[in-house]
Amino acid sequence: MQISYFGLSSFKLASKNYTSITDPFDKSSGLTPPRGNADLLILAEKENPLYSYTQSISGTPFIVDGPGEYDVKEHAITGIPIKKDGRLITIYLMEIEGIKILNLTHIKKLELTQDELEDLGEVDILIVPVGNNEVMDYETAAKAANLIEPKIIIPSHYQTGGLKIPADNLEKFLKEMGGKHENAEKLNIKKKDLTEEAVKIMVLEPMR
Repeated sequence: MQISYFGLSSFKLASKNYTSITDPFDKSSGLTPPRGNADLLILAEKENPLYSYTQSISGTPFIVDGPGEYDVKEHAITGIPIKKDGRLITIYLMEIEGIKILNLTHIKKLELTQDELEDLGEVDILIVPVGNNEVMDYETAAKAANLIEPKIIIPSHYQTGGLKIPADNLEKFLKEMGGKHENAEKLNIKKKDLTEEAVKIMVLEPMR
């Protein structure tokens, strides 16, 4: 599987046979909207145009846009509802090619019960927003990461070039997590590559 980053909470997850895109944003963000073909579109907040600009995505994708369980195109997806300032946002636990990915999308805080956390099981990759303001601040994000204990952490929703939405830079989160991280344009990962070694933080360069 290959994971690429567009910016904000938008990612491209490409498995051997299918491609999914999460939360494609519109140009009001200041960034170029995600483009490309997708088999699945996964939307955390379908009523918010900032995170559901589907017009730039080609193909005829199956749309996952809310809480529930989905088993489609070799993706096992569980949508978990989170309330934020009176709005419903969905976070997603996805299993693709045997790899479990928890995407916290653009929530402000992790409001899951102990039972719900246990139901997540072992998370391989955690995508966590770190930019404060409309999402988690760096301390809240770090606490969530330490609670979930994934093998790989991918930060999201931080300040990048051109972004008009208020967001902190990434450095605060990296420092809170000890500073050690790796930079890459894309993350290529297979289930067999995941080990019980120390948690790895991967910073993905946003695609233009």
